[in-house]
Amino acid sequence: MFILLFIITTSADHIAAYVGSNVILESEVVENMSFLQSDRATMETFTTLEELRDYVLDQLISQKLVMIEAENESIAVADEEIEIGVDKRLEEIKENYPSEADFYEDLERSGITFKELKQYNMENLRTELTMQRLVSKKFAIKVRLSPIAIRRFYDENKDSIAASPDRVKLGHILLAIQASETELRKGFEQAAEVYRLLYTGGDFGVIAQEFSDDENSKYKGGMLGKVKRGETLEEFEGIVFRLKPGIVSEPFLTRLGYHLVEVLNKGSDWVLVRQILIKVRVTSADTLRCEKLAKRLQELISQGIDFDSLARQYSIDPNIDIGEYYVNQLTPPIDSIVINLEQSELSDPMLTPYGYHQIYIRKKIPGKILTFEEMREGIAEYLYSQELQKNYDVMIEDLKSKVFVKKFPSQDYRK
Repeated sequence: MFILLFIITTSADHIAAYVGSNVILESEVVENMSFLQSDRATMETFTTLEELRDYVLDQLISQKLVMIEAENESIAVADEEIEIGVDKRLEEIKENYPSEADFYEDLERSGITFKELKQYNMENLRTELTMQRLVSKKFAIKVRLSPIAIRRFYDENKDSIAASPDRVKLGHILLAIQASETELRKGFEQAAEVYRLLYTGGDFGVIAQEFSDDENSKYKGGMLGKVKRGETLEEFEGIVFRLKPGIVSEPFLTRLGYHLVEVLNKGSDWVLVRQILIKVRVTSADTLRCEKLAKRLQELISQGIDFDSLARQYSIDPNIDIGEYYVNQLTPPIDSIVINLEQSELSDPMLTPYGYHQIYIRKKIPGKILTFEEMREGIAEYLYSQELQKNYDVMIEDLKSKVFVKKFPSQDYRK
């Protein structure tokens, strides 16, 4: 699937659709397809790339129509509001992962940068908020729900909507696989030699290409670009956000190795930064030593030692609470681990690129059947949104009849 998308992306860009005087390029369609591809649940609804493309193109056309009508109605959304909303949304996405490290690992596997994810959400949220205000202005007064309709919906759908699934409150411990003192010393000595070269006037970009172990940045002269707070490792940010522009840091250690960093520019919540990374070799003996510690922590928890005390002492992630979840919404392998653990138990260690990860069950909350009173407000909101959606669909079809819309097929999806 990714190979096909790569072929499509690298072919000559062309127009996918006209919407009034606006143009939708095929590259825009492909970019949005790539984001949907990273969502396994969404992809299950499509059997071919052509189906996915048709869906995405229709959505982009609807968005253009909404923006045209919103402009006609003098509806606009401030950039500041979108920025706040997207930051909140991204934090909520991160909370669905056992740790921040797992979030960035998943992004890397999907081939998406944090900047790209944020831009995608910025565009989507702008359209969502504009659509909400447009629909509210046009239809909110027209939509009316009776108490009888709300009660009838509950009675007719109770078996499917009133069952609240099992929930679980989770904590975790993330143990870094620490290199031996010998390897740490070797890494520091190499980092110190690189620092000496920089200190005596060496060109940062040239030295980065020669010595850095960061394959993503070394061939760009070590350039990481603009980094915002919360986008990278906490121990990395703790150093770079304190640096003054133009000053090269002394070597400092994170779970990735030794870093030498130069801040080129900075704002209140961002830095423009480049780095040289000297990785420290981790051996199988280091891995076994970390695994042994993880199993020892599991044993101590089973003996009644306080989880919070151990987690704060040993976990490299200070956020030892990872929240409350519906068990049926957890993804593999966390779902099966949680199901098989009892309350107050710590899981077997799982090896990840960031070290050994262990899940702790703070509390298991059995599911139940919700009463009408508990669901009344939620049902009302759902039915209201459904009525608004019907009116929105009618509006889009009406706009299509008034605004010039022409779609073009893509030959890349045809056999």
